Amino acid sequence: MNITYYPFKPFKIESNKVNVLDIGNSKMYFDICRGFSESADTIKISNDDFEIQDCGKQCSWYGDLMLSVDLNKLFLRKIQQRLMVLMSDEQQVALLDRSREVVSEVTGASFLMDLPLEVSSLPDLEKIMKFVGLSFPAELVGDPYAILETLAQTQVELGIKKQLVLTNISHYLSNKQFSDLNHLVSDLNATVIDIEFSEIGRAEKFVDACYYYVDEDFVDWRNID
Repeated sequence: MNITYYPFKPFKIESNKVNVLDIGNSKMYFDICRGFSESADTIKISNDDFEIQDCGKQCSWYGDLMLSVDLNKLFLRKIQQRLMVLMSDEQQVALLDRSREVVSEVTGASFLMDLPLEVSSLPDLEKIMKFVGLSFPAELVGDPYAILETLAQTQVELGIKKQLVLTNISHYLSNKQFSDLNHLVSDLNATVIDIEFSEIGRAEKFVDACYYYVDEDFVDWRNID
């Protein structure tokens, strides 16, 4: 995949790696973020043959890791649906049988009151999934690396082929954690695009990543020996 921001030559995004666009010019940084969030037509996405692609179909925009990523809101319903597909017929039948037993107990208990009560519906699998409160653990909220790890793993588990696009990952990770993230992304066959803002080039911080730096004066350091 390639990202084009005029007048720069395309930035090639390498698969199965973290790709860092480290930008020192605030307007360029803002434009690239707007382009990925689809709020402005400021960038172009193309495939390896430079054929223009729909950004929303190729990339999942998450923005700032700690400010915008709520894994439960993003994925819980899809996870519930995926889990129902993965469950065997025997597991599904067992769950439904147990739910009927619960309904039967409630119906029996209702006879203790001298009121005309009845059960209006039996729970289906989707209702059972909601009832048990399946969710990501609350501890994730305080661990940026765990959020990133789970985010990447979830996309892969759900079969989402889009590139993950985030901003300023380095604000939340140590150098070792960033290196660990590179290895994780490679193992998962996933691809991450990290849009950073920095007034100086920091190639040494992103050793294992595919790294690009454009400074405040729009100098593309790919062109500097």
